[in-house]
This record gives sequence, structure tokens and C-alpha cells, in this order.
Amino acid sequence: MRTRVRAFIAGTVLITATMGTTAFMSEQASATPAAGHPGTSTATSSTAAFPGPGKYLHQTFNDHGDIYNYSLYIPSTYRASAAAPLVVLLHGCDTTADQRAASSQFDQVAEQNGVITLYPDGDAVDRTLNKECWRAADFPAGETRGHGDAGAIAGMTHAVMAAWHIDPQRVYAMGMSSGGFETSMLGADYPDLYAAIGVFSGAAYDRGPIGCLGTWIPAADTTSLARKASAQMGPRQRDVPAIFFHGDADKTVPYQCGRQALEQWRQTDNSALAARNLEPIAPQPTEVTNATTPSGQAYTVEDYDRGTRDCVALQFWTVHGMGHQWSGGSSDPAYATMTDPDGPDASQAAWRFFDRIRMGGAPCAHD
Repeated sequence: MRTRVRAFIAGTVLITATMGTTAFMSEQASATPAAGHPGTSTATSSTAAFPGPGKYLHQTFNDHGDIYNYSLYIPSTYRASAAAPLVVLLHGCDTTADQRAASSQFDQVAEQNGVITLYPDGDAVDRTLNKECWRAADFPAGETRGHGDAGAIAGMTHAVMAAWHIDPQRVYAMGMSSGGFETSMLGADYPDLYAAIGVFSGAAYDRGPIGCLGTWIPAADTTSLARKASAQMGPRQRDVPAIFFHGDADKTVPYQCGRQALEQWRQTDNSALAARNLEPIAPQPTEVTNATTPSGQAYTVEDYDRGTRDCVALQFWTVHGMGHQWSGGSSDPAYATMTDPDGPDASQAAWRFFDRIRMGGAPCAHD
């Protein structure tokens, strides 16, 4: 194991602007999902102000009569002549897409790097009876390819890809809390759609609520979960690079659940690598970095390389003393329960990880 000094990813200054969205709609193509992903996407005018010089759109997706809302950030640098990367960012329980966008400040990263960002919201059941939670947190068995919230999120992703000029090799998904649970499902349900994933304060594939919502209970065998994820991939099996963030004082989704997610994805990825006679990801990190933010927040970053190569396939960020919050993000008191602005910037870290990965290229990130 080698140790190195990692530069702290500093937060950025919030750029504010008041932008309507109606005038921007003329640049948008037909929002019809790709073949094999039934559903229709409808644009709705939004007059709400939102930070950033780009455009922030509110739209709906009809998944077999089940209506989902979603928000979309289009950076000011977007041009239809150049393919843009797409990041799907899922909120957690008791949170909306707009709140996750504002609190995470991922739109700043999107603006700086030309990234279109999709913020899904749930359907009526998710929004009312399920407290805005994604169903992977309480009923993962229903979250399979083409079904449940997972199927709808993939449908929204395809709708955005059809409406805007998106690079299909640079589509990524990440989520916080129940969104992290859901992202683990997406990684196995749609390894042919999402080049890499980010699981923030979430859990392993098909983990469910027992022992991962509240008090930690080792109620699910990690190797069994890894094998189930591999089986779900089927003929689409591939190693999925992943980045993880978790506070070690999280009392909502215990820290151990994040560690289990890391190990599940390591084993699932190794199954795909073995099928291609490629070097595996070792169980011990190749690099460990201990650092402190300018605000005094201590954190640890673990890099897991594939084999002996300098090839970061998995990355785990532990934010010491942080609870169930997004690391970094807005310091607005309105989001005090959602973010820890003193922590390392999870939005910047996620994009730095994703930006090195292509669906059709190397199976892991490169420094």
C-alpha cells in the first residue's frame, strides 16, 4: 500500500442568475426515448430562478401511465454540435430534485465542465406515500431492468439522450441515501447505460432496509449480493467503476452499509474481470490518503486499483464525524440537514472520478 498527499477539492463560489427556460426549449430535439425504453418525456415551462448561467428545466416522463417529474440543467456552454456528458443525480428521502440540485451545487461542476445533469423525482407514490424515497431502499426486488423506479430512471435517461446531443460513452449515475440504494440497483440493471456510478451514504445492490436503515445488522451476505448483481447483469456483464462517500457517524444509513457496498462492487467487478481474463481488484486499497479540509474536516480516501496497474477502479471517501449528509455543498441554512459544507466537495470528487471513464474505453479510471 502506498500513501500520497491528495489536494483538497475546494468548493466554488455560487454563481447566481435568474433565467427563464421557455426560450431555451427551441434548441431541444424531440424527447422520445430510444427503442426498448417505452415512455414519453414532456417539457414544461419553468419561471423559477435557479443558480447558474445555464438553463434549468422542469419536465415529466410518462412510464406506462406512471408520471415522473425531473429537472434538467443545461450548461451555458452546451452546443448541439458537440456531444456532452450526462450525469444522473438522485436525491434521498424527504428531498426533491430541486433541493438536491441546490444543496449539492453539482450545477457548478456541470457548468464548469459542460455536463448536462438530470435530477429525477419519483412518481406520485414515491412523492406522497413513500416520503420521496426511491423504492430500492425498501423493496429492491421490484427494481429490475425495465421495472420500478429503476426502469423509469433509465427511461428518463434515454429521453434526455434522445432530446439532447449526449455522448453515450459518458453517461453516469449517482445518488444520496435512498438514491444511493437505487444507484447500486442501476449499476447492475443497466451496466450498458451507465459507464460508472456513485453511491453516497447508500448501500449494496439489493441490500434492502434491514440493517441498513437505522441500526447496522449484517442481515445480508456480501458475496451473495455480489453474485446477484452479476446475475442481474446477464449478457451485459461488465466491471462498473464506482465512487463511494459515507460519513462514519451516519446514524440513518450506517457506515458499515457503505463499506459493504464497496466490497459487493469489488466482487461483482472481479467476476466481470475474470470472465475477460483481466487482473482483479485487490481487497486492500492501493493508496490511502488522510487529509483535512481548510475548515478542519478530516477525511480519508481509499483508491482500489485493478491488479498491479495504476488504474483506479473503486474509490471510497470516509468523512470522519459526518452524519447522513452530502459532503461539501451549500452552506445555506435551508439545507443544513442535507449538507456538511465543511466536508470535501463530493460533487467535484465525483466528476473527477467520472471524467476519466468511458463506457467503451478502459474499464477503470486513470490518474
